[in-house]
Amino acid sequence: MKHASFLLLISLLVSQAFGQISVDNYRQIEFNNWSSNQAQIKHQLNQLKAQWATGNDVTMDINLLMNVEATSYAAIFNVRQIAKTSLEVNTLLNSRIETFKKAVSEAEITDNNIIVEIISQVPIYGLKTSKKLFSKSQNEVPIGFELHKNITIIFERYDALNDIVFEASKSEIYDLVKVDYFAENPFQYYDTMRQILTSHLDKLEKRYDEVGVDLDSFDRKLSEKTSAVYPIARYTPYSGLTRMSYDELLGKNQELSAPIKTIVSPSMYYDYLPFNNFDIILHPKVVKPSIQYTMNMKIRFTQKPQVHLKTVTKTEVEKKFFMITEDGQVKLIDVIK
Repeated sequence: MKHASFLLLISLLVSQAFGQISVDNYRQIEFNNWSSNQAQIKHQLNQLKAQWATGNDVTMDINLLMNVEATSYAAIFNVRQIAKTSLEVNTLLNSRIETFKKAVSEAEITDNNIIVEIISQVPIYGLKTSKKLFSKSQNEVPIGFELHKNITIIFERYDALNDIVFEASKSEIYDLVKVDYFAENPFQYYDTMRQILTSHLDKLEKRYDEVGVDLDSFDRKLSEKTSAVYPIARYTPYSGLTRMSYDELLGKNQELSAPIKTIVSPSMYYDYLPFNNFDIILHPKVVKPSIQYTMNMKIRFTQKPQVHLKTVTKTEVEKKFFMITEDGQVKLIDVIK
């Protein structure tokens, strides 16, 4: 009994020790993350400060972000079919595609907004073993064909994507390659952003004037840089902590065994551009993947060199004319001006 109590006491002490180590490690990780975040915030605040390039220059640097909801979308599906003959593989795949097209047409998607693109049609080879008296040989022989096509569906309502994916699954089309986002006349957004930034620069210039810095006496140079970030570039992979169980799918069906093991690819989520790198954000409430337009406007004020004027004194010299006579005398001649 004493021996059992002693072992129990050791177990508790070891558990507490490991528990304390885990807590300490966790706290250390949390502290490191906090320190890293504080350093990043400090760096960002320093970046926001106006800095003098030289003793005679000042630079204003402003970043603007505008979130814009797309006006139309394009979902691209990949579909493939395998059959023994070229005719059979085309017939089977075209039948699936036509069923899919008919289903999405009921969701107000016309044939003009459905594009079918052939990607490849290649033969499939198998190995045929030929037996000889003292040896075996294997040769490649065609056993069928594999056909790949892409289907592009253009639609205007973002919520329609769920219905499109559902109808695709009915035709055994499961591979959603990507979704593209489009916005009509993007130049109008850049014009709006340019007006806002110009107005903001004017306000900053007035603030400098209020503290005694007259920027009107400075030469100025203006630069502008724009970009557009689409949602397809902002999806980030992640691995979930939970895994699904297939037991319920198998049920009591004795003909089914455990499902085929496949490589579980990480999932993805939409991670829009962070706002902390921008001074002005238009439409900051992002409820769905959006097109993000950015504009950077930088203006540099350089003090004009001072010009020193020299005083020029004009000296007039009086001219006199003399004549030497025959007897060698010098006489002054009056000249009528």
